[in-house]
Amino acid sequence: MTELQKPSAAPFRLLTLAGMAILAAAFFSPIWWVSLKAPNYPPETFPDGVRIVFQFNGVKNGCQLRQSKEVEEDEPLDCVHEMNTINHYIGMHPIADGAKYEIAAAPYLFAGVGVMLLAFMFYSGPFWWLLALPAIFVPIGFVADYSGWLWYYGHTLSPMGAFTVKPFMPTVFGEGKVAQFSTYSYPDYGFGLLVVASFAVLLALLLRRKQLRQR
Repeated sequence: MTELQKPSAAPFRLLTLAGMAILAAAFFSPIWWVSLKAPNYPPETFPDGVRIVFQFNGVKNGCQLRQSKEVEEDEPLDCVHEMNTINHYIGMHPIADGAKYEIAAAPYLFAGVGVMLLAFMFYSGPFWWLLALPAIFVPIGFVADYSGWLWYYGHTLSPMGAFTVKPFMPTVFGEGKVAQFSTYSYPDYGFGLLVVASFAVLLALLLRRKQLRQR
């Protein structure tokens, strides 16, 4: 009986395949969202505040259609534009300036992680476990990159902004305050998918290690 036919190999391969599928779904899912609320953005117009959503394939509009008898909309308000307007007033970079290289590289990085996981299912040579590590650390990598860009945006303010704001660290997780704005920054369900995929691959790695030790 070859190794590929051994029943003990099936569980870790199934977990690895599950992790790959979940990672693929996460690529097209909202990973994190940010919302700004202020008196000049009333809930009647912006029910969720000025809300944007971060995905691996770009920054998306987080505003929803307003449910109002007085106002009929064919499409929601453009919160990405509104956020850029707010950023402009305090001298902050436009949203499109951030992580543009990461966004451009994301499809290739995810494809590379997928290829490494495929190799992980069959390779048992030296340092075999390295093939699983990128998939396990995707959630941590996202938070680190996201935090780094927030720091950059908050510490490279242009003095030409209409309002002077001291350099600051925008809220990564939770609620904060910037001038008259209340800020909200939380993971979306796509980040949950990343975490589930990470644990699935981690469990697959542990099962693989146990299997190789028993050979």
